[in-house]
Amino acid sequence: MEAVAVKEKETLLKVENLSKHFIVKKGFGKNNVQRIKAVDNVSFEVKKGEIFGIVGESGCGKSTTGRTILRLLEPTSGKIEFEGKDISTLSGKEMRQARRDMQIVFQDPFASLNPRMKIFNVIEEPLINFGVKDANERKKRVYEVAEQVGLTIAQLERLPHEFSGGQRQRIGIARALVSRPKLIIADEPVSALDVSIQSQVLNLMRKLQKEMDLTYIFISHDLNVVHHFCDRIGVMYLGKMVEIADKDELFKNPLHPYSKALFSALPKSHPLEKKERIVLQGDVPSPGNPPSGCMFHTRCFACMEQCKTEIPVLTARNSQHKVSCHLYPE
Repeated sequence: MEAVAVKEKETLLKVENLSKHFIVKKGFGKNNVQRIKAVDNVSFEVKKGEIFGIVGESGCGKSTTGRTILRLLEPTSGKIEFEGKDISTLSGKEMRQARRDMQIVFQDPFASLNPRMKIFNVIEEPLINFGVKDANERKKRVYEVAEQVGLTIAQLERLPHEFSGGQRQRIGIARALVSRPKLIIADEPVSALDVSIQSQVLNLMRKLQKEMDLTYIFISHDLNVVHHFCDRIGVMYLGKMVEIADKDELFKNPLHPYSKALFSALPKSHPLEKKERIVLQGDVPSPGNPPSGCMFHTRCFACMEQCKTEIPVLTARNSQHKVSCHLYPE
């Protein structure tokens, strides 16, 4: 009997050299401005049906990356391909239609919901924006997605302030799902919730992924949540992607010094198992005045002279692991 070759999942999203810079005025005068490199030449791929996690410290550019992919923030440079089509050059009208297949769940479920709109109208609004004119069709779809996320028809007549944090996040997920998207960017979707509620929302997202064949980009600073929920993980530092790997490979064998320090902070499950904690020295540099060479060299415990002048390139070590570090030459 011949062995059947395992077909690799097709690429749904491909990000190439994506950058998002902000111009900030420091004072009076035209020349008194500063360029903030929030996202700087970030590249990665997301396969259809997978959950790709993005982790890093606060301010590393995780959320900006997610919003720039959807062009809620316009990219400064780079290319975004969705299902093989370059969406970074679409007009505003074309991009609004493209977002039917690409949706976002925000971090704060209360701030992202209109406090004056009933939940039915909150969930229905994307369908109106996408040109679904049949009111009965919109109503049917809202009822369908409400049932999927565990909301009753009676709850659809309430206002956002009448719900708990976990229920509001279910509403946010329902609003993202109502257009039947293929990709959902979840921007810290459980960080504002109690631990007991976090697991409920994550289990719901996993169930919906299987039922609707969804692909997720899951942005978080919680390493335990990312390890539990994601398939592959990208580590960001100061606007750059420094390492990408399968989740088990990354947690067992982080290669980049920043990743090593990040994962060394996680507690071991066995009380007798010893683990050395890597404590980074100094503060995160300003993205408005980043260091030369490798962004991390000012805090790196393995810094070499080369790191101070040359920018490392994200290079594949094997089929499941990429790292951007001079410790691992090509």
